[in-house]
This record gives sequence, C-alpha cells and structure tokens, in this order.
Amino acid sequence: MPSTPSPARRTVSRRAFGGLAAGTAATAGLAACGGGSGGSGDGPAELRFTWWGSDARHGYTQEVIDAFNAEHPDIRVTGEFAEWSGYWDRLATTVAANDAPDIIQMDAIYLRSYADRGALLDLSTLDGLDTSGIDAEALNTGDTGEGLFGLVTGLNALTIITNPRLLEETGQALPDDSSWTWDDYVAAGAAVSGAGVPDVHGISAGGMDEITLQSWARQRGEALYSQDGEVVLPTDLLVDWWEHWLGALDAGAAVPVTLAVEEATASLDQNGIALGRTAMAPFWNTQLTALAKLSGDPLTLLRPPRQDPAGSTGLYYKPSMFWSASARTRHPEACATFLDYLVNSTDVADLMLTERGVPANSAVREHITPQLDETDTQVVQYIDDVAGVVEETPPSAPAGASGIEEIVRRYGTDVLFRRQEPAAAAQALVDELTASVQSA
Repeated sequence: MPSTPSPARRTVSRRAFGGLAAGTAATAGLAACGGGSGGSGDGPAELRFTWWGSDARHGYTQEVIDAFNAEHPDIRVTGEFAEWSGYWDRLATTVAANDAPDIIQMDAIYLRSYADRGALLDLSTLDGLDTSGIDAEALNTGDTGEGLFGLVTGLNALTIITNPRLLEETGQALPDDSSWTWDDYVAAGAAVSGAGVPDVHGISAGGMDEITLQSWARQRGEALYSQDGEVVLPTDLLVDWWEHWLGALDAGAAVPVTLAVEEATASLDQNGIALGRTAMAPFWNTQLTALAKLSGDPLTLLRPPRQDPAGSTGLYYKPSMFWSASARTRHPEACATFLDYLVNSTDVADLMLTERGVPANSAVREHITPQLDETDTQVVQYIDDVAGVVEETPPSAPAGASGIEEIVRRYGTDVLFRRQEPAAAAQALVDELTASVQSA
C-alpha cells in the first residue's frame, strides 16, 4: 500500500559522507572565491539545481529555471533531475565527492542526516532570502536546532485517494470517512475486489511503508522516535500492524502481494491508482494532482481510517519537501536569490500550484487559490478540512534513520510473503533501525 510516489528510501551511509568534515571547513573560502551571485567576474554565477519527481514536475521546473535565467542574466541555473529510486544514491555520491549541486530538493527524512554532517548551508545566514511570508511553525520544520537547513516548500497531510468510478462500477458507495476504521477500510476493499470486475482491486497492500506505520503508531499514542532521537517503536505495535495487512490479503481486499511489491519499487505512473485498477490507497494529499492526470479519472480525498472511531486521527501537517543549499556552494548570494524566487515569486506559484505541496507562503497560497482547477482545489481544501483534527508534527527522523523506508519495505515484504513471522520480523526491524541510528 504505497503512501508516496517514492519507492524505497536509500540509506545515506557514513562512508558516502567521507570527507565532509574537511569540505565544510573549506566552505567559507570556497564561497569567497565564488564571488556570490556575481560569479568570478568572468560570467554568470553557475548554479546546479537537483530534484526528484515525475515527468510533469520535471517539465514545469524547467520552465521555472528558464524564467529565472531570463530575469537574472548574472546567474545561470541548470537542472539535474531523477526518479526517487536513484536520486539519493546519486546525491550521496556527489556530496562525498565534494561535487554536490548548489540547490537541493530535500526530503524531511534526510534533512538531519545531511545537515548534521555539515553538507548543507544554514539558510538563516543568507542575505536576500525573505521568509517573512511563511508561518513560523512551518518555517521551523526545516530548523534542526543548529540552523535552518531546509526551506519548506509546502504542506501535506495523509489521505486515502479514492477512485469513485471504480466504486460505482463495483456497486459500492463512497465510504463515510468521518469515523471509519482500518477494519472498515479492509471490508470496503474486499467488497470492491469481490465484485467480479476484472483486474480491479479494492485497496493497495499495506505493511511495507513507513508513512502508514507512522499513522498507526500515532493513533495508539506511540512514536517511531523520541525527541532525543532514539528509536522507541514498540515491537508489538509492528506485529499488530502486519497482522492487520495479512488479514487484508486473506480477505482478498488488497492487490496480490507480488503485484504490491512491484508497485512499491515502481514510479508513480505504475501505481494501481494511476493505472485505474485500485480503488483506494494512502498518499499525501498533494499527490492527487499527478495521480488524477495519470489515471484520467476524477479522484477524491478521504480522511485516513482510525483504529478507534472516536480516537486519534494520527494526522499531522508534514512538510512536503524542502529547498536546501550545499555548504560547499561557491555562490551563496546567487543561491539566496534563486531560493527567494522559488518561495516568493507568483510566477513560480502559477507553474507549481500545489504539486510540491500546498504553499507554505500565505501570500502565494492566496494568489493561486482562484486559479485552481477542481482537483487542486480539493488539495488545498483538504488541508483546511483537517485543520481541527491534525496533531503535533512528530519528531524529525534522527541521523541514521534515512533508510527506514527500505527497512520497513524489506521486512514487510518478508512478512507479507510469509517468509518471516510478524514477531520475529518486528524485533529484527527495531534492532536494525536502532543500530543504524546509534552508529550514525
């Protein structure tokens, strides 16, 4: 049951960061040599900008770059993009080689790993970067306590993206998401799968993603990490989580496990929602836009189920992603100019809309709202709709935990294929994650 378009998160190893300490020590000298946005005087300042995403994201991001370059002849930005599955390996390699891109699209689970190793620039030190339009709490999601190493692009919340056409074709009504439970979710999925429509499944298979595990834990008053950065995930919670998803497979509610594993490592356009063969699956609300375009169907957003109809929703506002800058950039002033353009320009907002999250900049959010189509309006409205039930954002993933998605997927795959019992897999997962964090 994929919760993001991102297949497996890649572990950023200590070896991959070899030489960063020396690189950070040299940053000030390199920045001075770079001469900021004016470059060396021999031409425009050259900035490399890297991101992950779908073809649609690549297309409009290049338009953003082209528009910026036209407005700023003293700066030249070039783009480097990849699918999620290869992005982090490549970034770790370039950072270790002291060849990191100047501007980096950063995910929350990796922010501290890179920041704590000195790979990122403290954005609060940059002149020319105006963050006044971003709510203080949203802005602080990129602050590790040692500096502002990530500039939040937008906000997300977990949702169940649903295809009403598939529900109608299988004779099912849209579920009432005000109080439904995970058991109700499985029952609804089983009804869709059992309706006899070829190649249509009710729900995606769960048990292989960190995002819904996070939700499951929060609904029980638990967490994956403490505020001090220790792993506190209870093994019995993992066992219950996996037993629930094994039950979903046994009930015929979910896509077959072989197909589910393929989807877990595939790009977004190969997901069952995108292909119009799965009726319901968890995603971030901002992924609705891309999935609706891929599927060709009008899709809708439902609140995630709860474990107790009257209990915690487990919902929180998650930074969709961050903009970060390399600590070794030769052009910090040019970075500030480009970052300011990304977060404050209404021209950028007109291209980006909600695809990288509901804009954290309130003026930008207000600017785009009237021009949103029905799908994007849903995305923004969902953030407003859950405002009364969202809870505190969980502690940031500590250094060493960037591989959790791959760890959860690996053990979850073994459990769903019944190669390991849930209890044994739960203990092994917690032990491996703990060891990874403690060795970071």
